[in-house]
Amino acid sequence: MIVVTCCLIPFQLSFHQVVLPLGTVAVYIIDSFFWLDILLNFFTTFRQGGEKITDARQITRHYLRGCFAIDLLAVLPLDALFLDQPQLTLAGLPLALILRQLRLLRLVRLFVIFNRWKHQAWGRADYLRLVHFFILFLILMHWIACIWYLIPSLTGRGETSWLAKVPSTDPSTLYIRALYWVVTTVVTVGYGDVTPVNNYEYVFAIMVMLVGAFMYAFIIGNIANLLRNLDAERARYYRRVEAIGAYLDERPIPLRLKSQVRDYYDYLWAHHRGVQETAYFAELPPLFRLELLLFLTQDLLDKVPLFQLSTPVLRNALLLALESHIYAPGIPIAEAGAVGHELFFLSRGKAAILSEDRSEYFGVLEEGDYFGHLSLILGERRTAGVQAMTYCEVLILGQEAFHTIRREHPEFDGVLQQVAAVQSDKFADLLLKGVVL
Repeated sequence: MIVVTCCLIPFQLSFHQVVLPLGTVAVYIIDSFFWLDILLNFFTTFRQGGEKITDARQITRHYLRGCFAIDLLAVLPLDALFLDQPQLTLAGLPLALILRQLRLLRLVRLFVIFNRWKHQAWGRADYLRLVHFFILFLILMHWIACIWYLIPSLTGRGETSWLAKVPSTDPSTLYIRALYWVVTTVVTVGYGDVTPVNNYEYVFAIMVMLVGAFMYAFIIGNIANLLRNLDAERARYYRRVEAIGAYLDERPIPLRLKSQVRDYYDYLWAHHRGVQETAYFAELPPLFRLELLLFLTQDLLDKVPLFQLSTPVLRNALLLALESHIYAPGIPIAEAGAVGHELFFLSRGKAAILSEDRSEYFGVLEEGDYFGHLSLILGERRTAGVQAMTYCEVLILGQEAFHTIRREHPEFDGVLQQVAAVQSDKFADLLLKGVVL
């Protein structure tokens, strides 16, 4: 509605120059929406000091001290006072149409709206800034075209102006010619078929050229900045990867390990934008972080019997204590011969259960499986190890957190027994082979 207003009102003044009933109806219909907008602004929350203000009195006071005066002036039908007096003119233009230009103050609301969107868009602010500028650019081109056509009327030089070269009197044709001149002038093309004739037009043309030069520099600068910041995170990530690669090149590292490191970071970027999810939210308060984890680990919660059988309180305690790790193919997740100090949950990928010398294969662990509880609870050394077959994303519960949860949540032991019963076939088969994980 703001853009429509900014286009319709100047067009009526410049190219119609008379008050048309249909145009007046259209203006007042649009006004009705802005009256409603003023009413809604008395109930629209705002942010102050990083906090959302919901108090009705503060909202009212904030709006009255802010944009209320501009919004009210832009919607008051002052032009209605002169609709039945078309003879009242200023510089040959109806006073009603001149007063109607106050509605262009609504452009201020466009800045307010985009500022709100930028706050909500986070990483997309650069895109919004470009869209905002593009809309303002189009509105400015329209206004300049209206002024360019209006100059001969205001100066009384219709016969010695650029209009003398245009045979048509159709408003649409005249607008297209005026807009054509604006675009060719602003973008510094200037074919010369539509040119200024008198001094007033030459002065205005010089001003438009200066505006065009400024806008050209502004556009190029903003586009360059946008392209630079479109994926600043990717640039930072690859700078870090390049630093790691340079460090490895200075050391006698086998090519196989270098390749594994490179593949690992490629996977990390492809699936997690170079950072594991939990690292993003480490600074959040525990309960807020828990709410996000419940969504991020929904697949794991649905697959792992431990979470399915746990009470919500126990499940939440487990989620807050878990640490996320990623293992590349061929990388050991748990070593044979070591006493287990962790409980592992496989959220993505496949892993092989191998003997200590990796000569014997005992089975495969898939998404939703977990291991490490036997060695952790019994305090025995693992008789087999686990090695990633594909890229594996693993959630690890440390020994200290494990015992803390057992102490604070006595029902945890019962849940572990139920889980063991659910997966008894797989673990019984491993136990029969003498495998303790």
